[in-house]
Order: sequence, then C-alpha cells, then structure tokens
Amino acid sequence: MNKRYWFFVPASMLFMLLLSGCSFIQDPVLLMDTPELSAEKESLRAIIEANRPENASLIRSNREEDTNIIHFVDLDGDGVNEAVVFYETPDQNIGIHGMIFKKNHDSWVKQTTFDGEGKVLESLYFKDMTNDGRIDIVAGFSGGKEDENLQNGLIIYTFNGKTVERILEVPYTNYVISDMNQDHINDLTIVNLKPRESNFITTYQYKDGSFVELDKLEMKPFIYEYYNVAAGTVYQDQAGNKIEGIVLDASLSEVGEFSKTSIIVMDNGKLKSVQPKDDQTFRPYRMYSEDINNDGVIEIPLLKKPLGWENFINEEDIPYFYEYYQWDGKSGLKFVAEKFHDFKNNFDFGFFPPKLHNKITVDTKSQMNKYLRFVMIDTGKTVAEIKFFTQSEWEKQHDDWNYLYRTSGKTIGFKKNFDYDISNNKNKSKDEVPPIERKDKLSE
Repeated sequence: MNKRYWFFVPASMLFMLLLSGCSFIQDPVLLMDTPELSAEKESLRAIIEANRPENASLIRSNREEDTNIIHFVDLDGDGVNEAVVFYETPDQNIGIHGMIFKKNHDSWVKQTTFDGEGKVLESLYFKDMTNDGRIDIVAGFSGGKEDENLQNGLIIYTFNGKTVERILEVPYTNYVISDMNQDHINDLTIVNLKPRESNFITTYQYKDGSFVELDKLEMKPFIYEYYNVAAGTVYQDQAGNKIEGIVLDASLSEVGEFSKTSIIVMDNGKLKSVQPKDDQTFRPYRMYSEDINNDGVIEIPLLKKPLGWENFINEEDIPYFYEYYQWDGKSGLKFVAEKFHDFKNNFDFGFFPPKLHNKITVDTKSQMNKYLRFVMIDTGKTVAEIKFFTQSEWEKQHDDWNYLYRTSGKTIGFKKNFDYDISNNKNKSKDEVPPIERKDKLSE
C-alpha cells in the first residue's frame, strides 16, 4: 500500500493546488480559450468546495496510476463528461464517499452523493462493465491500518444521469478487469485468499441485468499473499492467436521472500491453472511478472544460479541471473530473455544476447558489491565486467570503464566485449548523468 504524507495547508489553497494538477482529458473544457477555461475551473472549484462536508478531505485512490483528484468521465452516455470526486470522513463509520457533478449550461451542479465502504479507497477504475456502452465506476475499499483484518470490498456503481446504483458488492483480496472468456466484453475476476484456509478465483460477467458467475476455481491455500497480479495476454502462437489470462505472483510465507507464480486461463468456460508443477516457478526472492520485451505477452521471471555457484550457501553472495519465460501454451515454459540483477543495489545489467543463453556464467572469484566478471563457460573468455568505485576512485580511474549506475556510496562501472544493449536498466533515470560528467556540466 502506498504511504501518504499530509501537511497543513489552508483548505482553499490546498483545493486550488489539487485542482490545478488534475487532468482534463477528453473534456470540453480543453476546447475553451484561456479566460473561459479559468472561469470553468473556478465554477467547478466553487461548487465542489460548497458541497464538500466540513472536515472532509478530497482523495485519490492508492492505485499508483491514479494521479487525479477529479475524474472527467461520461457516465450516463450523453456525450458530456461528468466530474467525479471522492472524499474521506475519518470520524464517520463509513469513511469514503463520492460525488458526481454535471455541467448545466454555464455552471456545474451536483447530481448525487454516494457511499463507499471502509476507511480507504484502494483502487478506482472507470470501465463499461454492463456492456451497454456506458462507463461504470469500479472501486475497491479497505479498512486501512486500523482494521487490517477487515476484508477488502469491491463495489461497482452505475449512474443513470440522476442517481447511483450499486450493481455488485463482493469481498476481494485482488481483482482484475479483463476478458477471460475472450468474448470482447469486460469481465471481473476476483481473487479471494484466506492464507492457509482457502483460496478461490471467481470470474463474473454482467448478463441480463445482473452479474453472474462464469466459473470458480479453487487453488491451494498454502501461500501468504498475492503481491502482484497481472492480467493480459499469456500466450500467442505464430499465427497471432492469443490467449488471455491472469498471472499471480505469490509470496509463500510472512517471513522470508520465497515466491512462486501461477497462470490462470479460461478454457471452454472453465478456469484452470496451466502450470501443474509448483516448483517450475519456485524462487528464493520476490520477482514480478511483466511484459519485459514489449511484445504484448506477460513474461514469468525465474532465478538461476550461474554455473559454478551451486554450492554457495549465502544467498547474498550469489550473482543471480534473472531469466524470463513465457507460457508455451501447454504445461511448460519457453525461454525469452536473461539479465543480471543486483538485488542489494537494485540495478540491472543486460539483457544478454539470446545466443549466450546457458553459455555464460560469473567467475567464482567475483565478489558482490566489489567486482563481477562474466565469462564464457566453454573458454573462460571475459565477456563483461562490473566494478564498484568510490567517488574518488571513479574520478581517478574510470577512463576504461563505462558508467552504469550510482548508489548512495558507490559509482558502478562496466566493460563489455560483445555488442548488446544495456540501456534497458529500468532503475536508471533517463536524464541521469554519471558523477564525473555531472561535475563537468555544472562547471560550464
């Protein structure tokens, strides 16, 4: 859960700051000249402030991608966006509420107020869940830190132009909006986990005026939590035919970092796990499934000890390789890519060329946080090196080294003896400048 940090700011100033950062995507306000735009914002600001209860604070959801306080969405299908805001009232039993405002000629008018659940707005999506061409509100709520034992609740709301109706209320641990049965209609898949007790995955779809259960799958409950849930394409054949699914990365216990991954698909209307062997994806650390090569298919990460490091006991001493695989459409995995990842310093080195898969290792004389030498297994030839420098060492000795990454106390350099791209280091800022070059630039 993302942490929030609150500072005291006068209410009017805070509201102006929040509103100025809102995105007016696909709203008619964007088409106005500057004076009209300013008047429009002033009108909306005033009406929201007038309807905000005393001691209530406007909020956004905890979902990282949700950066807006005010959401402009056409909820009733009339071609004009409504304005949707949520606010919290910590002193009330129901701590989360929403308001919908509609443009009426030259001013905004509140249409309705509706209640959420719990104390925290965990997630918020705007999707057509009823297949009627109108956007619905999908919101996830929790009890927050005050009541972590209270199960999360998901509510789907629909707006008819005047009032809001709850069309689904269901408890959840995780959920995704996807198209599991590939009928080109949104469905909702709920993960409901009670560690060591029960673990169910259920897919719902709206039909004939209500949500119906398409299928329910019971999973083994011997995990602690699903720390990452990704929905999307999990397989694509050479002809371009795709299978949609859900990828679940799970931690196995409250203590430690051991994890595994499950892939869930729907086949002929039935949910099924397509990996019968749990040990296929067993890992000593948490890793995140994602589309690492931008081909539209979710990859599964695995850890591999480099050849020669099998008998090293201390996990922190082992320079693990990250290997990424895709489901092969049957009951196995196929290799996609490989890189080195430094867990302690959180940087990547790779991806290695596919032709080097299973042909490269790390010299066992290498030492994490100091020096790593990547060599060919058959010849021992050096193919790449990573070295950790202090700031003074880097300024004096870095001429033969390329800049890779910087930690709080070290500058990391590399050499490579073959052609491959290391610019995919996802932890490196695009505008990051090596320390010595930064010093020169600042003195210009």
